[in-house]
Amino acid sequence: MKDRNVILWSGPFFFGFWQKAYGFADKSRDTGNVKRKRRIRRIMTHKELAKTIVEKIGGSENVTLYTHCITRLRFILKDKSKVDEDGLRELKEVMGIVDRGGQYQIVIGSDVERVFNELAPFLPNVEQDNPEGEKEEAKESTEEKKSPLQTVMSYVSASIVPTITVIVAAGLINAVLAIAVQFGLDNQGSTYTVWNSFAQLAFSYLPVWLAFSAAKYLKTDGYVAAFITAATITLFSSAKNMSVFGISIPEVNYSGAIVPVLLMVPVLAVLDKFLTNHLHKNLVYMFKPLICAAVMLPLVLFVFGPIGAFVGTLLVDACIALMKVGPISMAILAALHPITVIFGMHSLFTPILVNELTTSGMTHVLCRALAANFAMAGAAVAVGVKAKKVSTKSVGFSAGVTALLAATEPALYGVLLPLKRPLIAACGAAGVAGAVIGLLGIHAYSMGSFNLFTLSFTIGGDAMTNFYMACGCAALAFVLGFAFTWLLGFKED
Repeated sequence: MKDRNVILWSGPFFFGFWQKAYGFADKSRDTGNVKRKRRIRRIMTHKELAKTIVEKIGGSENVTLYTHCITRLRFILKDKSKVDEDGLRELKEVMGIVDRGGQYQIVIGSDVERVFNELAPFLPNVEQDNPEGEKEEAKESTEEKKSPLQTVMSYVSASIVPTITVIVAAGLINAVLAIAVQFGLDNQGSTYTVWNSFAQLAFSYLPVWLAFSAAKYLKTDGYVAAFITAATITLFSSAKNMSVFGISIPEVNYSGAIVPVLLMVPVLAVLDKFLTNHLHKNLVYMFKPLICAAVMLPLVLFVFGPIGAFVGTLLVDACIALMKVGPISMAILAALHPITVIFGMHSLFTPILVNELTTSGMTHVLCRALAANFAMAGAAVAVGVKAKKVSTKSVGFSAGVTALLAATEPALYGVLLPLKRPLIAACGAAGVAGAVIGLLGIHAYSMGSFNLFTLSFTIGGDAMTNFYMACGCAALAFVLGFAFTWLLGFKED
């Protein structure tokens, strides 16, 4: 009887708590404002989110083109004054907004591709990537907001990013081979040789994949670009005593050289457009690829190849010089990495990373992200542990786990940037861990975003020492990110 009374008295209390926690309150008491907040806070399906985003950015008629990267939806808009930015920021699924280089970027996180795939029905007359029939006024408005440097970096980034999947695959194959050797696989045997040669092709012929993606971005013939690039690698790489028209061909190693390709494709695009406009329409199909190939090959051999070799050498020398003051330079690069991500400037390092990998088979500069990513993960988890609000705890934990397992954008945009002090703490922790990484000379054999799974990028060579040191530095960055955030504290709004 006593237990029954307890249940009867406590029932209304728990029912009231259930109403308040999960929103099962009397509908007659809901105001319009409460209903609106509940609709925004409800977890949307990918289709609903895509529809809402299109509405908030001014509808399909305000979008010129759209694409996405690893964590962001990217739009080029006709009139940014039509964007309901406050409405976008209220969406739980939107982790941040970056307006840079003529692109309006909405940070979604690891679900970005699923949301992107749902956009097409709500953007029926809008092209993805770079539309060929882009309206002149939209093109002009976009170009006005891009500086020459932004234009160049957009081209370089758009050309290189699609090829990273090949580099990641090859790097992981090398990592598996390195582990297998530690467990007894003969590194002189045929099995090792087959898989090692297969992986090395990704780096040697990277310029071919790059030529195709660059040509696609500039809307020129990707197959002609790839054909010319493959020819330079297989026929003219480090060629001796060869000449064309009686002129000696400079000795250039085209294997893995990306700079000549980045110089060649824009010129090919201009030539392609010129021939399309000036050749008779019945001759375009036959003679345009012939003229393009015949003109561009000598330009590559005598102009772009030597220039590219010179620039590539400068980049390698710069990286070597950087590592001579490793602890200081890596500390600065690691500490600034979260800031460069916020402003979208981290892509400036991509050509350097790719050049490092293709010339020396490893990259030191990428490891700045190792320190920064794990520091941000530690800072986000610290927020989850120390926060008093349930919502902040939840976001902190989930963003921290996501940073450890996948991408750091949820932690950066959803936790660190809004709370400010954890961002400072993460930058400080990344700087300390970066100094250790520079001191130990830790490097990676592939490229991508560092997390627990991709620590395998640091496996390579004949020993596992580099990998063990990388794991130790990752743990150090995480612990310091957590500790610094705990000590600095933060204010919950």
